[in-house]
Amino acid sequence: MRKSIALILSAGLLATLSACASPGSGLADGNCTPLAQPGAASETVTAAGNPGAATLDFATPLKSKSTERSVLTAGSGPAAQVGDVIWGKAVIASGTDSSQSQQAPFMITLDQKVTPAGFIDALDCARAGDRIAAVIPTAQTTVDQSTAPADGTADAYVFDITSVYPGAANGSSEPAEAGFPSVVTAPDGRPGVTIPSGPVPSDLRYTALKKGSGAVVAENDVLVVQELGVVWGDKSVFESTWDKGAAVQILAADGTTTKGGVVPGLLKGLVGQTVGSQVLVVVPPGDGFGDTGTTGVPPGSTLVYVVDILGSNPAS
Repeated sequence: MRKSIALILSAGLLATLSACASPGSGLADGNCTPLAQPGAASETVTAAGNPGAATLDFATPLKSKSTERSVLTAGSGPAAQVGDVIWGKAVIASGTDSSQSQQAPFMITLDQKVTPAGFIDALDCARAGDRIAAVIPTAQTTVDQSTAPADGTADAYVFDITSVYPGAANGSSEPAEAGFPSVVTAPDGRPGVTIPSGPVPSDLRYTALKKGSGAVVAENDVLVVQELGVVWGDKSVFESTWDKGAAVQILAADGTTTKGGVVPGLLKGLVGQTVGSQVLVVVPPGDGFGDTGTTGVPPGSTLVYVVDILGSNPAS
C-alpha cells in the first residue's frame, strides 16, 4: 500500500500499456477493450463525493490475484492508448480499511518503461469524465514484481479522469523553413534533430513543424508537453522527456523571474502556438542559459528545442 501511494503522489505517476492501439490514436467510438475487467472485488467499491475527495466504501479485506477495474461513471471522448497522457485525481485506500484514504492529483504517461502493470491495466481505455474503481494487487504496484508479495493482498483506488491527451503532437505538418535544424519523428512521435553546418545562429528563431487545432497558448498557462533539448554546438541532448518515458508540465512564464517557468526564448516560441502543435525553437545564449549554462548545457550555448504541446490549462 505504501509503495503504491508513494507512486501516485509523485510528480507524475508513470504508467504503461502493453497493447491496444497505435500511439496517440485514442478511440472515440467505444471500441476499446480495457486490459483489466470488472471483478468480484472491484464491484464492491463505491465512491461518493467530488473528484479527488471521494469517500470510498468496499468489502474488506480486498483480495485479488490480478487488477480489477469497474467504471462507476462513464465519460466521453477518445480512450487512452499507448503513449497517451492522463490527467486527473485519485483516492487510495488500504484494502483492509476503507475508513482511511489518501488523495492525490496525478498525471500519467502510458509508457511501459517505468510504470507498474497494475496502473497500466486499471487506466487502459480511460476517458475524460470517467470515474474508475480499481482493485490492484500489491504485487502489481511495483515494476519489479519479484520483490512484492504474491498473496493477493490488494488496495482500492478511485481515479477521476479530467483529461486524456495524445502522447505526441497530432497537428497537420507544416512546410519546413530554411535555416532551421531538420527534424524527423519516429512512429511513436519521438523526434530526432540534425544540426546544419555553418555559423551558429545568434538570433531567436521558432517555427511550427506541425500545426494543431487546439486552444491558443497564453502566457502563464500550464502546458503538458513532450520536449527534446539539444545543444547546437556539440549536438548533445540535455533534456528529453521521451527518454524518461513521461510527458511533463511546464509553466508558460519567464523562468528567470517565475519559479517553474522556462527560459525566455522558449517562452516566446510557445506563446501564441496552438495545442497539438510541434514547435521548433532555436534559442541563443541571451534568451537561454546565458554565460553561466546549466546541467548539460555549457556556458554560452545556443539551444534547440522540439516541443510537442499536448495540452494547455489556463492558470488558476
